[in-house]
Amino acid sequence: MAQNAAMVRVKISAFYFDIHTNNHIVQHPWKSMITFYKKFFLVLLAPLLLSALVGFQLIYLSKTQSALMPGQSSSIPWRAVLSSDVDNGGSSTVTLKESENGIAYDFLLTKTVQYPYASLAIRFLEQELNANRHIDLSPYNKLRFDIRCQPENILSFTIFSFDEKVSKVGDLATYRIPSTYFSCSPISSTREIQLDKLETPDWWLSQNASLASKNYSLKKTSSITFGNSAQSPLEINSSVVIENLVLEGRSWKKIVLGAALLCTIWGAFAFWVFKEYVKTLTNKVQTRLQKDIPIIGYQQLSLEPHKDKERDSLLRLMVTEYHNPDLSLDTTSKQLGMNKTKINEILKQEVGLTFNAYLNKLRLTEAARLLAENSAANVGEAAHLVGYNNVSYFNRLFKTEYGCTPKEFKHSAVEKK
Repeated sequence: MAQNAAMVRVKISAFYFDIHTNNHIVQHPWKSMITFYKKFFLVLLAPLLLSALVGFQLIYLSKTQSALMPGQSSSIPWRAVLSSDVDNGGSSTVTLKESENGIAYDFLLTKTVQYPYASLAIRFLEQELNANRHIDLSPYNKLRFDIRCQPENILSFTIFSFDEKVSKVGDLATYRIPSTYFSCSPISSTREIQLDKLETPDWWLSQNASLASKNYSLKKTSSITFGNSAQSPLEINSSVVIENLVLEGRSWKKIVLGAALLCTIWGAFAFWVFKEYVKTLTNKVQTRLQKDIPIIGYQQLSLEPHKDKERDSLLRLMVTEYHNPDLSLDTTSKQLGMNKTKINEILKQEVGLTFNAYLNKLRLTEAARLLAENSAANVGEAAHLVGYNNVSYFNRLFKTEYGCTPKEFKHSAVEKK
C-alpha cells in the first residue's frame, strides 16, 4: 500500500461520500431561522396595520344613527301625544310648547289622585296608520338626547313594545312598558338611555305575565314616552325641553363583513407563515445534513500498514454496522479487540465526536435521508432501519439534532417536493 494518502470511498445506504481530513465545511443552519424570524416580524406589520385600519373603519362604518329631532326631518316619522291623569279623575295638566330643534312641554302635577301623572309620547306614525305595523328599534341599543328641566326633576323614560304573548294590536294598555329613570336640571345636559337594559315594572308583570319574565323585544315598538316619576314635584309648574334625540346602534352586517375581512387577512398571513416556515425548516435541515456529511463518511486516511489499521477498522465498522441496534461501545471494543478509551480517542481525533455521538450522527443523518427521499416511509420504520428500537428515543434525538420532529421534517420535505 502506498505511503501517500489514499481516498477511501465508502458506500453508505446507496450514497458515496468523498471526505477530506480536517476539511469540514462549517455552516450555520440556524441563520436561516433567524432570517425567517426577521422576515416574520417585518411582514407581521402588514396585517397589524390592515387590522388597525379595518378596526378603525368598523368603529365608524358600523355605527347606525337615526335622528328623531327636529321632527320634520326625522328618519322615522312621529308625532307628539300628551296625556295626563285627567282620564282617571285627576286634574294634572300638560301643554306642548314650540321648539325649533326639539320638543318642549309644561306640566303641573296635582294631588287629586294618588298617583298623578303627565307625559309626552313620541308616537310613531307607522303604527298609527296601520295598527299591525310597528317600528323595529332592535338595531339600536342607545337613545341619546339633550334635556333641561325647570325645576330639577326625576323623569321616567318608557318604551311601549308589542308583546307577542300578552299585547293586543292597537290596545296600548296591553303593551309591555320597559322603563328607566333619569335626572335633569335647569342646565342642559346629555343623557343616554341603554335601550337593552330597561326594566319592566313589577305591577305590569303581576297583571300580565310572570315576575320572572324580564326579557322584552324592541322589534315592534309603538312609541317612546317621557313622563314624571314618584319624586317629581307636586303643585309646581314644571317645564321640560328635549333636543337632539338620536337613536344609536351598530350594524351587525358590517361588523360581520369586517370580521370576515380580518379573518381573510390573518388567514393569508398564517398561510404565508406556514409556507415560509416549511421552506426555511427544509433549508435548515438540508444545510445541517450537508454539514454532517463530512462526519458521516470516512476521513481521507493515510493507510500506512500498521499505524492506521485500528483507525481504518473502527471507521469501517461504524459506517457499515451503524444500523445494527446491538452496536455499542462494548460490542465494538470486543469485536475489534480495542479498549474503549482508544476507540474514543480515535473518533475524537478523526471526527471530533465520541463513539455514541458519532453513532447517533450516522443513524440520524441516514434517517433524515430516508424520510426525505421515501414518501412511503414512516417515522417508526425509519427509526428501526437505522438501528433505533425505541421510537420515542429516536424522536427526541432527532429533534435535538435538527430542531424539529421526524414527522415535521418529513412533512416539510413532502411540501417542498
